[in-house]
Amino acid sequence: MAENEKGTLWYRLWDHRSQREKKRLRSLVPWILYGAFVFYGIIYLSILNTVNREKTGTAVKSWFGGDSEEIIQAREREESEIKESFKLLRKRVSGGH
Repeated sequence: MAENEKGTLWYRLWDHRSQREKKRLRSLVPWILYGAFVFYGIIYLSILNTVNREKTGTAVKSWFGGDSEEIIQAREREESEIKESFKLLRKRVSGGH
């Protein structure tokens, strides 16, 4: 191996290692990727849960594309129940209603 190749970053990070150590490090790659995806999924789902907390019942539609009156009333009732349940959690401020 040439002397100038030993000074490269690739050599210092990877090429100087033995085959056994390279194999061991390569076996860690799937676990690291799996952990990153699980961590990202947990964060992503918690954000989605927060964003869509008050969004209710938008997937149920009638045959012609619009919601039936019962579904609209149920959705409005559910939205008002959700808002009522969060009222006690909100901080009260002076001067407000």
